[in-house]
Amino acid sequence: MFTDLNREITLKRVYLLLIAAALGGCSQDGVDATGMGGATGTGGAATGTGGAAGTGTGGAPATGGASGAGGAKSAGTGGAPATGGAPATGGAPGTGGKGGGAGGAATGGTGGGAAGAGGSSTLSASYDLGADISDQETQPAATRANLLTLMKAHGFNYVRLRTFVDPTAADGYDKTNGYDDITHTVAFGQQVKAAGMGLLVDFHYSDNWADPGKQCVPVAWQGYTTIAQLASAVHDYTSASITALIAGGARPDMVQIGNEETPGILIHLCDSGGLPKAGIAGYNAVNGAIYLYSSTDGGAPPAGGPAAGGWTNLGMLLNAAAKGVKDVDTGIEIALHLDRGNDLSSSKSYIQNAMTKSVPFDVFGESCYVGTQGQPSDWQTTFTSLASSYPNLKFMIAEYSTDQRQANDVMFNLPNDQGIGTFNWQPSDLWTRSGSNYTAQTDMMLYDLMATAYAARL
Repeated sequence: MFTDLNREITLKRVYLLLIAAALGGCSQDGVDATGMGGATGTGGAATGTGGAAGTGTGGAPATGGASGAGGAKSAGTGGAPATGGAPATGGAPGTGGKGGGAGGAATGGTGGGAAGAGGSSTLSASYDLGADISDQETQPAATRANLLTLMKAHGFNYVRLRTFVDPTAADGYDKTNGYDDITHTVAFGQQVKAAGMGLLVDFHYSDNWADPGKQCVPVAWQGYTTIAQLASAVHDYTSASITALIAGGARPDMVQIGNEETPGILIHLCDSGGLPKAGIAGYNAVNGAIYLYSSTDGGAPPAGGPAAGGWTNLGMLLNAAAKGVKDVDTGIEIALHLDRGNDLSSSKSYIQNAMTKSVPFDVFGESCYVGTQGQPSDWQTTFTSLASSYPNLKFMIAEYSTDQRQANDVMFNLPNDQGIGTFNWQPSDLWTRSGSNYTAQTDMMLYDLMATAYAARL
C-alpha cells in the first residue's frame, strides 16, 4: 500500500524536524477551503438570544455529497449565567479515561457504561489527532482499511463520521444508496474501532447536511405537533443508533448531538435538494431554533410564520439526545458543536444556556476555518478564555482545513490538557487514491511532526 513517495517522506522527516526547530513549528499550510460544495456566507451581527440574528448562508451540497462549510455566522449573545448542569455519571472507567463533563465531575472514565459488542474504550491517548473521513464511506471496505492504515502510520488516532436520519427521504442526502445512514456508519465505524482508533459519531438530526444556514427536520418527524413528541423522536433515534453501533462493534468514544448547531436544531422544512423552502414555508411549526434564519432566504423569514422555540425547546431536544446516549452507555462522551471559533461572546452564551438547561456534555467544539472563523490567533483567544471560564469542560476543533499545525498547537497548549484534539474535515490534500491504495502527500509530513511533538499525549 505504501509507495515510493512514502519512503521519500520518511527520508525527508529529518530535514523537516530541523526546519521546524528553526522556525518554531509554525507554517502556513496552504490555501483555505471552507467546504467542497458551497459558497461562503457574508454573516451578520448577532442580537440577543432568541432574536432574529444574521448568520452565514451555508453551502449547498455538491453533487456526490460534499458540502460547503457555511459562511460567517452569528448567534444570539444573550443568556442567563450558568447554574450548573446535571452531573455526568461516568461508568466503569476505560483505560486512560477522560474526565467528567460540564455538568459536573464524572464518577468514572470515558470507557464505562454498557459496553455491548462494541466494547468499552481502551484509548490511552489524551489528545485526539483526528480527521473526518465520512466522504470515504463510498469506498469498498478493503480500500477504507488501507486509508486507516496510512492515517495511523502518520500519527492519526481518531476518526469522525457523520450520520443522517434517513438520507433516502424526499429531502435526503443520498436517495439512491442511503450513504451516511446509521447502517453505513456502523460498518465504517467497526473498521475504525478494529484499527484501534477512537470514533466520534456526528449526529446531524437531519436527512441531509445540518449547518448554521439549514437545520432540516427529518421528513419522518415533520408530523409531530408538540416539542415533547419531537424530543421523544430524538431520544428514541439516538438510543437506537447507539445500540446499533455497539452491537456492530462500532462503539463511539464520543458523539456530537448536533452539527454546527449555532441557530439550534430541528428548525427547517427542506426541499428535494436539502435546502430550506423559501419564506415561512421553510419553518417547522415546532422547532428548536434560538433564532430564525435560513440560507435560502439569506435572513429571517417574513412575519406570520412559526416562532423560534428558544432555549426552552432547544434544551428539551439536547437533553433528549444526551439521554438517548446515556440510556445505552454512560461512558460515551457528549459534545456540542458551533461554528463560532472567532466569536467568544456567542460561544460563551451557548455554553451558559446549555448548562442552565442542565444539558450534560463533556466537550465543546468549534469549526475553525481560516477566513470564515478568522485566524488561528482568534481561535486561541476564544478557546483560552473559554478554558479559563469553564475549567471542567474539554474543548476540540471539530472541523478545520488549512493551518494544520497552528490549529493543533492551539488545542494542545490549552492549560490542564483541556484541549483534547482536532478533526481535519475531509482532508483531500493529505492523500491521493489510486484504485484501492492511498498515497501520502507532502502535507502529511506535518502530522509526522505533530506526532513527535505531541507524543506525550498520543
